[in-house]
Amino acid sequence: MKGFITKLNIAQKMINRRAFRSNVSNGVMAVEIKNTIGIGARLSWVLEILAFCDEHNLRPAFRFTYPGSDIDYFKPFFRIDDSCSCTLDSIPFVKIYTIGELDLGKNYDDVLTVESASYLIKKYLVIQDDILQEVDAFCTAHGFDSKIVGVHYRGTDKSAEAPPVSYDNVEQNIQCFIRKFPETTGVFVSSDDDHFVKYIKESSVGHLVVSRDDFFRATDNVAIHFSGQDKYDINRDAIVNCLLLSRCHALIKTASILSAWSVLFNPDMQVVMLNRPFDNYFPERDLMKRSIPLTQAG
Repeated sequence: MKGFITKLNIAQKMINRRAFRSNVSNGVMAVEIKNTIGIGARLSWVLEILAFCDEHNLRPAFRFTYPGSDIDYFKPFFRIDDSCSCTLDSIPFVKIYTIGELDLGKNYDDVLTVESASYLIKKYLVIQDDILQEVDAFCTAHGFDSKIVGVHYRGTDKSAEAPPVSYDNVEQNIQCFIRKFPETTGVFVSSDDDHFVKYIKESSVGHLVVSRDDFFRATDNVAIHFSGQDKYDINRDAIVNCLLLSRCHALIKTASILSAWSVLFNPDMQVVMLNRPFDNYFPERDLMKRSIPLTQAG
């Protein structure tokens, strides 16, 4: 069985090499990310591929699929700007499980910055209209024109990637932020942890706390993308919350690529990082440099 799987892997690598060469020779780069990873990690790989395309004048295309399924979870949420996109008919997609399989010639994660990533997003990525309509409607209903501070807490399995942060620590930092910036009018909270959202809503932060009515939040330590829930719904939850956080005046966050993307959508946003990832990856690497100091409460 092991030998059979090895032969399949070798065959897929050969297919990918041919697809890669065909893509580049036709001025395109079409990549299918077929993995179990969350939407934030997929988007980070998209950034690296966009940086490669921008450097080599290639037109990008993407698909997000999962093992055992060919359903595309990129198209319902994003599209490539028409001026930069390519026709998908007859284009061989390079199918990858890890970003390293593309062999882009250098590690683009090492050279990305908030400014360069924001440029790539504005140039290439377009958010689908129905997603933007939901975000706009929520912002209008909850007064996001005012000075709203966003709070994102990554719970579940994140302790494997960064030191854990207590609920009390987050609450104290919210209170400290409001004291430091008294013009703050409300708090928008987003999390994969249902207990945390309830905790902050019942806390004494002194301001109205609102959250989106997500399809699903975890009540245990299992990452949402491994929860077995409908993948469209959990990905929509993640992307809409990311965009809502980007509409806030400032962001208090724990380590999470997804909420880091909120800053890439709105690079002028103030950021407070409550913990540092064990690995020095982008965008968190740059956000640590931008983070404004508040409290060191434990």
